[in-house]
Amino acid sequence: MIKVSRRKTRSYLLQALYARSIHGVHFQENAFLQTFFDEATLTSLDIPYLQAMFSGIIEKEAELLTIIHTYAPKFDITTMPVGNLLPIMIASYEMLYLTMDTIPEKVSINEAVELAKIFSDDTARTMVNGVLNAVKNDKITVLETSKKHTLQPQFFV
Repeated sequence: MIKVSRRKTRSYLLQALYARSIHGVHFQENAFLQTFFDEATLTSLDIPYLQAMFSGIIEKEAELLTIIHTYAPKFDITTMPVGNLLPIMIASYEMLYLTMDTIPEKVSINEAVELAKIFSDDTARTMVNGVLNAVKNDKITVLETSKKHTLQPQFFV
């Protein structure tokens, strides 16, 4: 029996979101999973978590981009590498919006930093860690502000 891995699922979630950012609304999640991952890999993924996170991040893209813009004002979201944005979006969504499960905030942050190490450059982990710790420490303000002043979705449209 293969053990379900949330860490592995986050990695595949990032890859699926990246593919969606390239293909837009023409992206087909099931075709992506079946094309790129073998049966053994698929059985090790937490599919309910993957689906909830994938659809939730796409739905909350504008709010998540607003959060990143607020807590990383020196960086231009339109030119920031997607490998930096997606780990922040994943962890922010887990901390602020995920209702199917309770994930400790430190776990979300650590996992996002690990994703940044794998899918981005060496400097990304510092920025990802800083933004996510600010989000964690300022959670109530983040939720209020992100709903009032949202940026336009740009990656998953």
